[in-house]
Amino acid sequence: MKLRLFVWSLTFSLCYQCSCGMFESSMTCSEEYLGNATDFVPSSPLVLCCALPEEFYECEAPKEVGMINPDDTEIKGCDKFGGENFEDVDRASVRCTVLDGVDCSGNMTFVKRGVPCLRYNGYYFPSAMLYAVFLGFLGVDRFCLGYTCLGLAKLFTLGCLGVWWVVDVILLLTGNFTPNDDFSWDHYY
Repeated sequence: MKLRLFVWSLTFSLCYQCSCGMFESSMTCSEEYLGNATDFVPSSPLVLCCALPEEFYECEAPKEVGMINPDDTEIKGCDKFGGENFEDVDRASVRCTVLDGVDCSGNMTFVKRGVPCLRYNGYYFPSAMLYAVFLGFLGVDRFCLGYTCLGLAKLFTLGCLGVWWVVDVILLLTGNFTPNDDFSWDHYY
């Protein structure tokens, strides 16, 4: 028990030093995983698989609560996707697998906890803003963000003669006009 606590505190001392919830929820190794990692030697150059940086493993996308196998008790699903602020976003648990060719100690498949419930579908804010400013009176911004019916209404009324066009630009700038179906803005890397 003392060795397990020592390994736990040694590996995640940074996470325990921070009292903010964002760092605590991003920990990937669970106590169950550490209890099963019998081949881990702290003096070894091999790192626990669950403690590897994100570049060295692939994870499943977070799933809705109803889409998870009820027999799989380790995985926690998302009640809702997205949120107004990052702190409001629901968190899930997903199964991750270490990439081929990466050596690590412990299970090559593990559960990562605290994954934000966000979905991306190729919606970029700069593109949407350019569409809204230059082609907004034709409803192109609404079409591109998944609001087909509203895009048609905006097209046939020419953006309510410019009023709807200006309102959509303001809504985009204030963050009140987001992609449809709880999708989040993609990031440029």
